[in-house]
Amino acid sequence: MLVSFGTKILYGFGFASQGIKDGLFQVFLFIFYNQVLGLDPILTGTATIIALIFDAISDPLVGVISDNWISKKWGRRHPFMFLSAFPLGITIWLLFLPPETLGHSGLFWWMTIFTILVRLSLTLFIVPAMSLGAEMSSDFEERTSITTIRITFGALIATVIIIIGFIFFFVPTEEYARGLENKNAYPAFAMFCGVLIIIAVLISAWGTQKEIPKTQRAQLITRPPLSLKGLRETIGKMIELKSFNSILGFNMAVYIGLGVGTVFSTYFMEYYFRLSETEMIALPIASGLGGILAMIFAPRIGKKLGKKKTVIYSTILFAIIFSLPYNLRIIGLFPENGDPNLIKYYFFSVMGGYAFLWIAFSLVNSMMADVIDEYELKNHKRDEGLFFSALSLAYKMTVGIGYFISGILLKIIAFPIKNEVGIIPQGAIEGLGMIGGPILLGMYLISILFIRIYNIDKKRFEEIRADLDKRLHSN
Repeated sequence: MLVSFGTKILYGFGFASQGIKDGLFQVFLFIFYNQVLGLDPILTGTATIIALIFDAISDPLVGVISDNWISKKWGRRHPFMFLSAFPLGITIWLLFLPPETLGHSGLFWWMTIFTILVRLSLTLFIVPAMSLGAEMSSDFEERTSITTIRITFGALIATVIIIIGFIFFFVPTEEYARGLENKNAYPAFAMFCGVLIIIAVLISAWGTQKEIPKTQRAQLITRPPLSLKGLRETIGKMIELKSFNSILGFNMAVYIGLGVGTVFSTYFMEYYFRLSETEMIALPIASGLGGILAMIFAPRIGKKLGKKKTVIYSTILFAIIFSLPYNLRIIGLFPENGDPNLIKYYFFSVMGGYAFLWIAFSLVNSMMADVIDEYELKNHKRDEGLFFSALSLAYKMTVGIGYFISGILLKIIAFPIKNEVGIIPQGAIEGLGMIGGPILLGMYLISILFIRIYNIDKKRFEEIRADLDKRLHSN
């Protein structure tokens, strides 16, 4: 039975929480601690790396626990989804509220601890919710529809949040000519975001309760007692799947590039292209429009070309389009700062890049649901939580690695801390262009090497589903 459109919307709405968190981390977090509070960029990146050590434990742990959770009323996923709401909203607010009495080391540890808590709280929602999405449907095309709506919500809400931040919170004043320099705006904005996160998670968990019986089907499969040995064996069986390794490698490669790109996004807007706050608002709108285009075209293109080809072509296109303004600027073919055509061309570059990025990710997440079917056929059990915890961990680890690399790159190009736009050295400005252009282009294109080995097409999927259905009916 197909999932209703209303249920898909309620399900996808919960991922607004991830979009809000991403908006805060992509545009505001790094520049808040580095440029506003003066924390060394290496330490800013190191705080993220330390948080990854905890992610390496928490993500698979939450996945395994939710896979093995048994509740006739709440199923395997919803207890964790409900539990995540308030911790996530509160910790993301406190991350932007460090006491003024903290010294340099204290500031570093505040960022580290609350980055860990935000990521852990998000894991409690994201891993079970992504697993729920795979359980909601066994239809090859509908899985793409579900993941597309989920990803679109994250993209759109991240856009809305960034726009709200620039319009209502980071407003230039007599004291702060650039709104992002106002450190008092960050805690208020983070509190606003925290409240929205709580609302989004609770609505999504409440609105998808009728899907709970589908999560309970896996409870009919006899599972061995939860143990460390069993976990190691399960992970070993996952790694044996070429299809799983392909998707994991692709995600990691892309997310490293995105980690670097998102950290530098504010630097690009603020220092490389010298955009005004009004022009900055246009770019999140462009990414949101890209998300809408992806929601419209991802299922259609995926159905016509197949999931694997769509991911490959979309990856090539988003890599080229994202880096195009910087590569053209390097060779002197992009409008100079202050030229009214600059924002127009940059707008369409961002919109097109995000459209193909979200198309690629929509199909990749749909492909992971197909991989889980292959795993069930071979191993007689379903471990959606563990599989999607691997994606969640890959996302957070590699984005975090990207953050760390960004700190190193800022050091390499000698970008100053807490400086005005007018006194940034020209060499540092040119360094930003090299990062946004050739470096990120290469990072994104590497991911294609991984997705090329993916080996489940529609014919193979239908064979897997037929065998699974036979097994279910025989039982």
